[in-house]
Amino acid sequence: MVRAIDVVSDTDVRSIVDKIRNQKYQARRAFRDHDATNLNSNSFDFPVSDNDLDGEAVEIGENSQYPRGNLTWSEVSAAYVKYGVELTISDESVADSAIDVVMESQEDMIRAEESRMDQVAFGVLSGNTNSNGPIDAGTDDTFAYSDFVNAREQAFVDELDMGSLAVMAAGQNMSDFLTMDEFTQASELGDQVIEQGVLPGGNLVGQEALLGTLGDMPVYLSNSGAFTEGQAFVVDSTNFGWESTRDPVDVESYYEDGKDQTVYQISGRFDWVATNPAANIEVDATSA
Repeated sequence: MVRAIDVVSDTDVRSIVDKIRNQKYQARRAFRDHDATNLNSNSFDFPVSDNDLDGEAVEIGENSQYPRGNLTWSEVSAAYVKYGVELTISDESVADSAIDVVMESQEDMIRAEESRMDQVAFGVLSGNTNSNGPIDAGTDDTFAYSDFVNAREQAFVDELDMGSLAVMAAGQNMSDFLTMDEFTQASELGDQVIEQGVLPGGNLVGQEALLGTLGDMPVYLSNSGAFTEGQAFVVDSTNFGWESTRDPVDVESYYEDGKDQTVYQISGRFDWVATNPAANIEVDATSA
């Protein structure tokens, strides 16, 4: 009898994990990747500047000393947590040619696990925002283009990387963006732009997270349940924080003879830290 382990490879399962993460859940997109796979510890300390550089360039006379600038630092720690889930596919499902149906049902388990990790990342994202406070977008759960113009202005004042700004918002606000005159839908960006990766590929039915662009800012929607309707973040992901990976997502499979089924174990160890909350500007239109 043909077994699932002979038909579905670990790589196949890993591709499902990657697809779901890229299509559905977006809080993790705010973080840069940090490779901690060679770390011999279950934590890692990231340096965080406590203040601006104390000192300025001045005119220096002949044989005079240079003024010394001072900068103090603190630390924020990544403490790695292992996330994982097991999937099973029986020999009968393979023999009955029902493996496609079974794989679809197993995707629900992967989706739940990816959603859980995205919600952990969202807790860091929503809990570390620009100290100037959220952009006041009203209290009717809807966005206007001017809300994001104001966020861009704050980003410019705070000297963020204007070319790295992205909008992350709740899927419930899709219609707000699609009805803005200033919004360019992903389908209008052109196949060449999408396929060559200038911007991540996307469509309007939620199969990909990229909805389109506001000016030059890509807009990503999440349906992990973490985002509240009327809540969005304009993030400079090159400055905000880190997704630190102690063990990358791995898939291992083994066969259970007594149960005539293949087991796929999906696991990874991660943590998310914010090192520069100023790079995360909240736009708040929530009614609650």
